Amino acid sequence: MNDRVYEKRFSEHPVLWVILGAALIFVHIFIYARIAAAAEGRMISLAWLIWSILMMLVLYVSRRTDKITSYEGRKWTDRIGGVWMFFVLMTFLSLLFIDLIENLTSFRLSGMSELSVAFVIGLAVTGMGIKEASTVHKTMIRIPTSKLPEGCDRLRIVQLTDLHLGPFVGLPLLAQILRKVRETDPDIVVVTGDLADGKLAGRRREIAMLKRIKPRFGMYAVPGNHDYYDDIDEAVFFMESAGMKVLKTEAAEAGGIIIAGADDRDHLIKGQWNLSRSELLVLSYEREQRNKFLLLLRHRPIVEKGTEGHFDLQLSGHTHGGQLFPLASSRHMIAGYSRGLKKLKCGGFLYVSNGAGFVGPPVRLFAPPEIAVIDLVRSDEG
Repeated sequence: MNDRVYEKRFSEHPVLWVILGAALIFVHIFIYARIAAAAEGRMISLAWLIWSILMMLVLYVSRRTDKITSYEGRKWTDRIGGVWMFFVLMTFLSLLFIDLIENLTSFRLSGMSELSVAFVIGLAVTGMGIKEASTVHKTMIRIPTSKLPEGCDRLRIVQLTDLHLGPFVGLPLLAQILRKVRETDPDIVVVTGDLADGKLAGRRREIAMLKRIKPRFGMYAVPGNHDYYDDIDEAVFFMESAGMKVLKTEAAEAGGIIIAGADDRDHLIKGQWNLSRSELLVLSYEREQRNKFLLLLRHRPIVEKGTEGHFDLQLSGHTHGGQLFPLASSRHMIAGYSRGLKKLKCGGFLYVSNGAGFVGPPVRLFAPPEIAVIDLVRSDEG
């Protein structure tokens, strides 16, 4: 897939909805057929059919119509429909796994027993995913460098990314995230895109909560792809109202280091010498970067050729670490680096965060939400 696919939300691509809808209908019919065969005509299969139609309707109304206009209404239909979709898919995969085991071995279960086991597995996995998505971790990272200002032996940076505040992520999870940020006592807080989602009017409580974060040298942010989906000007205003300095193809100095911010679409806009705007931004600090630490903020986990060797650390997000293993997700379709810390061949480091929020169902599986705590520590060898 190329970048044009990501100019609008996945839910706004009709082809993707046709594929998703067809897959979900097939999965529901498959499970219905298994229930009908095992129940031998009892009402349980009809109940499943009626409930499936209702849940599919909830998901459709939530994502593909304007029938629900209130923030609270859309939030709950999104969550209910998303969780049901995930549960049904896990149940379907469990049935396939049971069939595989029975075909490869002499192990056998009755039809109702197969369904019972599959439903229990589906419920358990869904519950685990909901629990994981609501438990934010702190990831500690140590970056040695000789470029800290005189008298500074450690500079602590906290990265927040992909919070998706709005219909997906609510105030309780935001409160947990910000509590963990305060516990780290950061010098600098950076936000690498997708801070909020949906309409931004009336977000006073979220803004007030974010403004209570008071790092010594300030908060800095760059836009992500979701910040463009509704209104980029509103998104920038939201971030600025929350006390952040928004870097759109510009840089600032804080705590004795250079913080360069690449706008999410900079890599698509060419300037002099056929270099992108973000490449030109980083290269413009080539002389200063010899003696000062250059931190590059970029939402997408890509390293442009023109920036190689010209930054000390790049912080990115965007992929959510995959979010929903084993389903195909952003991690499998987006070009760039996978999650975690990488030491680049050209010099410097890249850290790709799982992010703290989620999109779609409030579920994560083997991709725990995180805030990244990066300690830049003085080292003569860094």
